Amino acid sequence: MSTTQPPAAPAAAASTPSPTEPTPLAMQLIIDGSSTLNWPKGPWMAQSAHAAISAIQISLSSPLTQHYVSAAHLGSMHKVVLQTPATGKAQMDLHQLAARLSEARKVYEEAVSAGKEEEEFPQHYLWVEQPEGVATCLAIAPNRKPAALKKILRACTLVRD
Repeated sequence: MSTTQPPAAPAAAASTPSPTEPTPLAMQLIIDGSSTLNWPKGPWMAQSAHAAISAIQISLSSPLTQHYVSAAHLGSMHKVVLQTPATGKAQMDLHQLAARLSEARKVYEEAVSAGKEEEEFPQHYLWVEQPEGVATCLAIAPNRKPAALKKILRACTLVRD
């Protein structure tokens, strides 16, 4: 089955939101920068796809996810592929990153329960490949990169190869 994609918006219009437009939604896909897995790109891409779909599934009730996957926005999905720091003070693996994200999500949920209006802190999904039991990719649900998330991801870097 083939689908027709809507024409892309001009690059200049899509690159910088106007002051009245919100920050574009994006997903972050994060791999372990210190991984010793010597896999070709194809398996890594499959792991990222598994994690991304899982993050979408667990966050379907979020208005941000609903907007991200709506038919009107299918041609403008943004994803960023990052890696955790492999060395130095900020070194962390995917399990440590998942724990930090879970704690931040808990703080957000407690604030909302207390009646505070907070920018939504996104859910995440850590994909663990079986039967190896190896964490391969962490996907963060569609978000506008709230300050708490920026702080957690500050040490992560773009994957460029």
